[in-house]
Amino acid sequence: MFYRRKRDATLKAKPRQPYFTLGAVVIEAEQWHEVAKQIRGYTSRHRIKGELKWRYFSPHNQQPENPLRDKTTDERKALSLELATLVAKSPLTVIACVTDIEAAFAYASVSNQRELYHFAYKPLTERFQYFLQDKKSLGIVIADHRGRDDDRLLRAHHDTLIAKAGNTISGYSKLIEGLFLQDSSHSIGIQLADFVAGAIHRAYSTGDGELAGIIKPRLRRKPDGSTLGHGMVHHPRDRFRPELRRN
Repeated sequence: MFYRRKRDATLKAKPRQPYFTLGAVVIEAEQWHEVAKQIRGYTSRHRIKGELKWRYFSPHNQQPENPLRDKTTDERKALSLELATLVAKSPLTVIACVTDIEAAFAYASVSNQRELYHFAYKPLTERFQYFLQDKKSLGIVIADHRGRDDDRLLRAHHDTLIAKAGNTISGYSKLIEGLFLQDSSHSIGIQLADFVAGAIHRAYSTGDGELAGIIKPRLRRKPDGSTLGHGMVHHPRDRFRPELRRN
């Protein structure tokens, strides 16, 4: 599982920053080369030389490292729609956890951004564990590195969850090794997770669900076809407010 975050999070929740989102793509080993081939074909067709970051599709992003900085607003929109369609047709599974920031900060265990990240990490990885149980398979978690201290503490948090297998509701018997951290510029999986997280985050925080709607068929789902609580997690479940919007 590759995952990445999208946040509207400061030390304390603000009305214009309602949600924190972790998005993940699960790619089975035998499907990896096919997914990578499709994404490389996309970047080659459009002569995109650089990392695919969600923020680079924004019409206002002119960062020097943005490979789309010479594209017009319409061109960036078309590219984002094409990538979303590519994700929807790819042999991968999407899992996302959208956290109500204000509700999260009501917990004694959440007082800063790092703790908010860890708070959202558990339900996301639990769904990955359930996915692996369904597939009768084993898996690893690969994430974007964020800095030495953040990486060290996230690894420790991950190891704590794994060590408690059998004492928690889910257990993590299907996860192997520790948490792998990688520079997103060298990982197609993390870049896809970033795009997925951005699309879902935008749908919740602004109400613009166009791209999320295209990606939705790839969400992990129950036998009845529903995704809430399965591939899409609202966290904390009993306090989550789904209709918040950025001001």
